Amino acid sequence: MLSLGALLLGGFARQGPTKELFFVMHKHDQLPDLQTCAIILDGLFKCHFHSEAISLFREFEKMNLDLNIVIYNIIVNGMCSYGKLNDALELFSCLPSKGVKIDVVTYNTMIKGLCKEGLLDEAEELLMKMEENGCPPNQCTYNVYVQGLIRKYDISGTRKYLQLMEDKGFSADATTTELLIKWF
Repeated sequence: MLSLGALLLGGFARQGPTKELFFVMHKHDQLPDLQTCAIILDGLFKCHFHSEAISLFREFEKMNLDLNIVIYNIIVNGMCSYGKLNDALELFSCLPSKGVKIDVVTYNTMIKGLCKEGLLDEAEELLMKMEENGCPPNQCTYNVYVQGLIRKYDISGTRKYLQLMEDKGFSADATTTELLIKWF
């Protein structure tokens, strides 16, 4: 259940002063819970306060907050969206050593970020590692990767992965279908 404080912070995040509000809370020994931290970070990224979000995240780390995969997913997604793919890859690779189990959302975000930068071989390698790491790709994973293949006009790769999707019982989503229609 969302707290009133979390809802208020979500509203402030859209206005921008969230980071300052966090420090005021901290000064008065009112540390936000992880859900509130997630709302703050997500709001900052959505309002294009990327560097502020990353700076605040670093503060959370310094405070030794027990950050969870939801927080890390927000940060990885924000870094990828902000054009900081290398930073996102570095954080992604450190997650297991922090005791954080990488989930399908994290993998999908990284695969999308790699595809966006045209790094399809690296994206495919990551997709293959998902199974090895006990996190099987889902329909979203395949759609994100196929969209990357389509955008790079990789006909054979697109066919291969569309067939693989079908074999696994997955189907193309609306975005993938739209790209395929435009492509042909």
